[in-house]
Amino acid sequence: MEKNIKLGILANNIVGESDYLAEHGLAIIIQIQDGEKQENYLLDCGKNFSTLQHNMTVYGIDPKSLPLGAIILSHGHYDHTGGLPYYLKEIKPIEVICHPALLNKKYRVYPAGRVDIGIPWEKGKLKSMGAKFVYKTHAYQIFPDFWISGEIPRHSAYEKIDESYQQRAVVSYIHDDIHDDMCLILNTVKGLIILLGCGHAGPINSIKHSMRIIDNNKIYAIVGGMHLQHSADEKINKIMENMITLNPGYLVPLHCTGLATINKMLNAFKDRVKLLNVGDTFELDE
Repeated sequence: MEKNIKLGILANNIVGESDYLAEHGLAIIIQIQDGEKQENYLLDCGKNFSTLQHNMTVYGIDPKSLPLGAIILSHGHYDHTGGLPYYLKEIKPIEVICHPALLNKKYRVYPAGRVDIGIPWEKGKLKSMGAKFVYKTHAYQIFPDFWISGEIPRHSAYEKIDESYQQRAVVSYIHDDIHDDMCLILNTVKGLIILLGCGHAGPINSIKHSMRIIDNNKIYAIVGGMHLQHSADEKINKIMENMITLNPGYLVPLHCTGLATINKMLNAFKDRVKLLNVGDTFELDE
């Protein structure tokens, strides 16, 4: 029986000529139609609940008529979690699958000072609104052929977390290795579809971990942010060398991937790179 997978971009940094709104954030609606059965999941919620609400309306999604199996949060930064209350307002209770460290107080240090970049909502507030947190630290199968990665091992020396990232531990500030960063994996007959939030663990680390979980070395598509917007050429080039070796069928760079990296992807992969705006859909029929 034919299976259809749709990935709809509901929040992203870039918008085309449309009624959608762009913002520094990411949200992807995952719709899987398998015969008469349909599963719907939301990966991340963008930066602002008003933007998520607007873009879902323009996309044609009514939360009350398209219930979600769960909301999945890739990590605990504001640009992926800020829109969460919108869905909780419309549909509750609902499972929110994430790493327990997602709720830690997170910061980034700039020359002008320390900035709060964590989830902008308190755990108690979200629970009172209907969020049922489900914490995962290891690979977990959400349903057949659909996995969340759990913590991603950091094997590549070139994919280190910038020292400017911090988290608060009691009264001190310590380096944040962003262990809550996780990806989603769809195992299809054409290969793996790997969805990255920001890819803080490193896109290559994330891809290889996904391949180990599923025991499948064929990659159909890499979709999402790769956090290379402000990276040095040396790091980008090393990641591109490995990406070429891994040979994904498609690359869909979003959010924080960066123009320099996207340009290198286009040079290496040509029309296998899909440049999607807010409101666009990446689709696969098995």
